[in-house]
Amino acid sequence: MIFDPAAETEALSPVAHHIVGHVDEVCGGTLSIDADAVEDLARAVEAYLAEGHAGEFVDSRYLVLLACRALSAVGEDRAARRLLLYGTGLVLPSEWEVTGGKAVWVLDLRQITVRAEERLELVLFNCLSGVLGSIAEIWDASRGRGVLGLRHVSGAAQALLGGGSAPGKVRELAREIKTLCALKLSRIGDERGWTHVPEILDLDV
Repeated sequence: MIFDPAAETEALSPVAHHIVGHVDEVCGGTLSIDADAVEDLARAVEAYLAEGHAGEFVDSRYLVLLACRALSAVGEDRAARRLLLYGTGLVLPSEWEVTGGKAVWVLDLRQITVRAEERLELVLFNCLSGVLGSIAEIWDASRGRGVLGLRHVSGAAQALLGGGSAPGKVRELAREIKTLCALKLSRIGDERGWTHVPEILDLDV
């Protein structure tokens, strides 16, 4: 896919409008390109789809992933990361009464779990570390006060270990995942000068 900033100006199609809306909503002030360039980028994504997926249904998540690639191609790496994290549903804000009014951000582990037959815990752990580093800014205003909700923790552990794994092994790996998140957030807090560390909440319990 090649981004062509010289593409002729025309009214946005529903697909291009959908992409522009996602980029504007999620990336906000992180973009250095202007609104016209974002629209051109959306048209480039749509043109790419027309070439390779003519007549096929393309879901919103795939559109977001293509938009991430296009943003990265024009040097908007930070915006691309934000769109990947927040635009695909990997990380979402939420409200849970049990947190006492603290802000909760939910991380869906199912979306970054490798296939069961690969059994690569390090892949998941490295992905988790990268994701937490990328979203750390959401707790800067509260100096680290808040909650990280983890969804599908046990499911991710089960997928990594394989279908026939003992329940005890699954619980052990699930605990390791939560511990890794807590340690990573603690280190991030030290680096960013937080006075608190976000609590870890298993949303599947």
